[in-house]
Amino acid sequence: MFRVLGNTVVRYWQVFLVFWILAVAGVSYVAPEWSSVVQNGEFAFMPADSPSLQGEKLFKRAFPDDLLASSIVLVVRREHGDQGLRPKDLKFIEDTLKPRLEEIAEEQGGFATERKDNNSQTLTSNISRIRTYTDKSIGDLLQSEDNKASLVIVELSTEFLDQSNAQTVESIENLIQNDEAFKQTIEPGLDISLSGIATVGRDMIRAANQSAEATELWTVLLVILLLIIIYRAPILALIPLFTVFVSVQIALSVLAILGDWGWVGLFSGIEVYVTVILYGAGVDYCLFLIARHREELEKECTFKEAISNSIATVGAALAASAGTTMCGIGMMVFAQFGKFQQAGVAMALSLSFVLMASLTLTPALLCLAGRFAYWPQSFNERVAISAGWLTPSSVMARLMQRNWAGSVWETVSQGLLKNPGKIWLTTFLVLFPFALISLACYGNLSYGLLSELPSEDPSVIGTKAVQGHYPAGATGPLTLLFENPDINFSDAEGRDAIEKLTASLLDQKDELGIADIRNMTKPFGIGAADEMEKARNLTGLKKIGALSRIKLIKNYYVSSEPELENHVTRMDLILEKDPFSHDSMKQLERVKTAVNKGLPDKLKGNTDLYYIGATASISDLKNVTDQDQARIDVLVLASVFIILVILLRRPAISAYLIVSVFFSYLVTLGITFAVFWALDPQNFAGLDWKVPMFLFTILIAVGEDYNIYLITRIDEEQKRLAPVEGVISALKSTGGIISSCGIIMAGTFSSLMAGTLVGMQQLGFALAFGVLLDTFIIRPIIVPAYLIMLYRGYFGSWGKYLGAAQFLETNPRPELDTSHTK
Repeated sequence: MFRVLGNTVVRYWQVFLVFWILAVAGVSYVAPEWSSVVQNGEFAFMPADSPSLQGEKLFKRAFPDDLLASSIVLVVRREHGDQGLRPKDLKFIEDTLKPRLEEIAEEQGGFATERKDNNSQTLTSNISRIRTYTDKSIGDLLQSEDNKASLVIVELSTEFLDQSNAQTVESIENLIQNDEAFKQTIEPGLDISLSGIATVGRDMIRAANQSAEATELWTVLLVILLLIIIYRAPILALIPLFTVFVSVQIALSVLAILGDWGWVGLFSGIEVYVTVILYGAGVDYCLFLIARHREELEKECTFKEAISNSIATVGAALAASAGTTMCGIGMMVFAQFGKFQQAGVAMALSLSFVLMASLTLTPALLCLAGRFAYWPQSFNERVAISAGWLTPSSVMARLMQRNWAGSVWETVSQGLLKNPGKIWLTTFLVLFPFALISLACYGNLSYGLLSELPSEDPSVIGTKAVQGHYPAGATGPLTLLFENPDINFSDAEGRDAIEKLTASLLDQKDELGIADIRNMTKPFGIGAADEMEKARNLTGLKKIGALSRIKLIKNYYVSSEPELENHVTRMDLILEKDPFSHDSMKQLERVKTAVNKGLPDKLKGNTDLYYIGATASISDLKNVTDQDQARIDVLVLASVFIILVILLRRPAISAYLIVSVFFSYLVTLGITFAVFWALDPQNFAGLDWKVPMFLFTILIAVGEDYNIYLITRIDEEQKRLAPVEGVISALKSTGGIISSCGIIMAGTFSSLMAGTLVGMQQLGFALAFGVLLDTFIIRPIIVPAYLIMLYRGYFGSWGKYLGAAQFLETNPRPELDTSHTK
């Protein structure tokens, strides 16, 4: 089949060239804007039956006016002096800051609640409400206990990672930082910082976009640089680059079209993964084809005959390699977490485009370039350095002619021939401690949003300002939602049940790490006076005002919506831990246990209890992704193993190849843990939670590519040589090209480190190191050393179970080399 393809491409190369150019122009023209088809968020990608999502649905029904979406928090503080905030400062908040925020809402089209009521299409603001210390329901909670800070809450009607939040956040940011007239109204010593989950979301999206741009730029620059260094031929370097560029554009355009049709889902940032994997894999495919083309030219073939022969000889290996990668990565479609599913579909589908382009567009470009492809090394049909712009006697020409890579792999081959067992064992013992680190730290993952952002981002600075005056958990309270159709939470019975549970939790306050509890019986926290008792001691208009306030408070904590009225209540727990920290999830489990034990009998019967908030969502996210990791690990290993068995027809050797790459993954993960801990021991919260999944899937799939290239070449060499000599010959002949491919792929993956997101930096380092480990340790040492020991009979009678017997059955001519049997 690939012989026919090679002849067809060489004969009609102009047609293939025009086809690809028209294809990229056509799909790019009809594809919708990328931002219009992607979805933002993290928790929105969890399964619909996740407990926290079910709780959020109930919350929105029970408390529709208290939008459980996102908010921008302004921290107004006066750090210096014992008095704290002065009356002038509070007057500034109410008379100057709040009106200016209201102006921003009006400038953007009015409050979201007005848009909802009026049903107007011209209003675009997502600001639903502005709360200050004067708010009758929660105003008291916005004042810090030390009286040095006060919060201004700008509630939004959109989720925290909604793109439309950026305009609102930036408008408020410009007000407090760049509006000179407004800054003149701020009292000396008063500071205003920006925080809130919507600000975090804005910074996350901005950092992701910056990371995507930086990654794409550095990917292209690194590939160009590495190709020129490796080939020393600028035109030849441009051929793989153009091939992959076309593939990436077509892949992203097709994905955008499919996303617009609703056939695939796309999350914001998926383009980074697609771009990096296509550049890494695509350049590899092109390099293998070009390397074989050079070999064919050395056999006195014409330029086009060499192209046809190259496709015929390496086409199957490239297809098998791409198929393995696509199948391995495609297993992510079985994940429950939506982002993993979408990444698996997008990357697997995109790889098909770069495979087709490598087998058709790259040869067409070689035909177009003709004898100039290898300039300045050659102007002739054959590749000869002497024909280039350097004279054969020059020092540079002699350096370029010297086969540095070949001498390295010659040395490695000789060492493996002499002491395969010692080299294998030494290599294993050096790497094994890092595999143990990986296993020991496997669960030490970071699910925090702030830990991904640079320390100078506004949301990080603002959050530190909040935590300087309020409990760490104040930035994201843990909300308990109780629903019971048999209990009226507004009457004495319902209040009594909530009071008993509150008392039980207060008895364990320190052990549970609870800073404050707020509910209908303690609306302003455990240290505030009872509102009902205060109202009883008042008379006249003051009592009427107090009762009115109590009603507002009651509606805040007890639902007044039809069907749910008085049967749903909330309890807010302010925890001492940052809601995005790893420890907060452990704290949540302790709270759940305490709540279950302290739940009064009246609430145990028909009560549905939900936990919502950042900590609850992160806990659900961890549970879902942990299950996904276990499921995908098994599926990827099983699918790649099956493909290897089909290709190699040697189950035992295929199993060893799988084990070797899995060992490489563990070592890489352990080294990544060690490196990023060493860079910042005090603040290292663990690797980002996405790193193990993407690292495992990509590294297993890509790592087996190099094994397939090596093993297929070993098969080719063993048809004319003895088993051990075939291994050594294949190692020498593929060493240079696989090393070049590994360096380029590692360079491509390392471009992920160009962005500001810590998770991307960790993944970029891990992928780059893992590919280099596969390229220079696993493939040239761990795999060949095992095969040499196997074919020399080191394993005795076990050899037939470990792969030697299968080899002799499928290749009966060569005799087993037992001259070095121990």
